[in-house]
Amino acid sequence: MQKTSNSKSDHIQDFIKFQQEQFHLTKEECESASEYFQLESFAKNDYFVTQGKVCRKLAFIAEGVMRYCMFRDDGSDVTCFFMCETDFVGDPDSFFAQKPSDKNVQAITDCQLITTSYDDMQKMLRQLPRGKEILAAIDHYVTMRMLHQRTFLLNLDATVRYKEFMREYPHVLQRVPLGYVANFLGIAQQSLSRLRKQMPVAPDRKA
Repeated sequence: MQKTSNSKSDHIQDFIKFQQEQFHLTKEECESASEYFQLESFAKNDYFVTQGKVCRKLAFIAEGVMRYCMFRDDGSDVTCFFMCETDFVGDPDSFFAQKPSDKNVQAITDCQLITTSYDDMQKMLRQLPRGKEILAAIDHYVTMRMLHQRTFLLNLDATVRYKEFMREYPHVLQRVPLGYVANFLGIAQQSLSRLRKQMPVAPDRKA
C-alpha cells in the first residue's frame, strides 16, 4: 500500500495498530514492544542486509519499497522478492544466530523503517510472555506473503505473469525501476516495455 510521508509518531501508531489487528496483540503488549523499536530512514539504493555480513536489525516497512536480491558470479543480480508497506524485512537466520547472511536487502525507494536490534529483541522477548508466540506469527505472515508473491511466477506465459503482477502489486509497479520488475518476472526488459505499453498500469486505488 503506497502512503504519503508521515511523521514519526504517525508511523509508530500505524505499526502499533498493525500489530493489534494482524497479530492480536493487546494494547499493553504493543506499548511494551514499542519501547524496543525506533524509526530509521534509508535512502534509495542503501542496503539493509548485505550478503557476507551479520544482519544486525530486523524491520517493519513503514514507508517505501525494498527488494531481496542475490548476486551471480558474473556480477549481475537477481531480484527475488519485493517488500513494501506492512512487510517485515531482514534475515532472521543471520539475526538470531549472529552469523553472516546469505541475503541482500536493498531499498529501491527512500524508506522509513521501524527497526529493532539484536540486544533490544532479546530484552523484548524476556519482557513479553508471548514474545516467542508473536515472533512465530510474524514469521508465518512473512512466509505466506513471500510464497504468494512467487506463485504466479510458475505460469510459463510472460503476459500472464505480468498481468498477475500488475493486478496484485500496482503499488510496487508504479514505484520501482522497470528493470527490477523484468528481472523478477523473468522477462526481457524490452519485452516488458512492450507489454506495459499494451497494458497500462491502472492507478493504485490503495494509495
